[in-house]
Amino acid sequence: MSCGTLVRKIRCSKRMTLQKTAKNVVSPSTLAKFERGESSLSVESFLAILQNLHISLHQFAFFYENEQIKRSEEFWRCYREHTLPKAQVEILKASENRRGFKYQLKTAYNTERTEADVMCFNEYFFEVEVWSLDELKLLAFKTDLLHIQSLERCRFVLEEQVLKGTYDGAYLAEVYEVLLSLYGALLVKKQHFRPRKEVYEHIQALDLKYLWYQHWLSLLLLLNDSICEKEMLGLKPTVESFLCSPFQKAPSCVERVLSCLGFSK
Repeated sequence: MSCGTLVRKIRCSKRMTLQKTAKNVVSPSTLAKFERGESSLSVESFLAILQNLHISLHQFAFFYENEQIKRSEEFWRCYREHTLPKAQVEILKASENRRGFKYQLKTAYNTERTEADVMCFNEYFFEVEVWSLDELKLLAFKTDLLHIQSLERCRFVLEEQVLKGTYDGAYLAEVYEVLLSLYGALLVKKQHFRPRKEVYEHIQALDLKYLWYQHWLSLLLLLNDSICEKEMLGLKPTVESFLCSPFQKAPSCVERVLSCLGFSK
């Protein structure tokens, strides 16, 4: 959603006319063009329009972010379910910049991806130092495309960022989901992993709202230790107890690990 579209949405919700909203700032026709995305406003004019609408810049930013989040959540739901509208699929198909994020989206979405595409996907995430929210969502969805070296690199980078407090509260759920996905992918590839001591202590000290993450990480650590000690036979009751916990739905990355290791829900 553009700023102009949101201004129109707010104006209509307040039942204000173009004339009243644009008063002493710009002409009604100029404001109408801005709302349709046909022209822009100066910073001064934009702030004056907000003043006429009786909302602060902070409030506008809050509304704008909420609209973007709604749009993003809908996109990722369709992306994961492979039900993107045809127009969006065509946009992805048209992407030719192999080093761009849109191309990585295309690679992960396309079931007929080439080995060269997978290599570009690995190189992209191997080189990124701080991931955006959309990059985190894509990484959580498709860690199975990463090679061992990329998995280890991504894991190291993300653990570093967690300890530095790089990501704020809005990102933390996605960050922890990606960590679970990375640990799970390493398990699937039969690679021993152990979160750094500082990272593990950080995880154990998380707020109760992240208890789900601690729960499923504990299961992955248990499986990891059992693989290393080659003691998988007596684990079925323990795994079942984890699955019967208050956390009714195991993350897809955990389900993938259990399936690969021969455990059924």
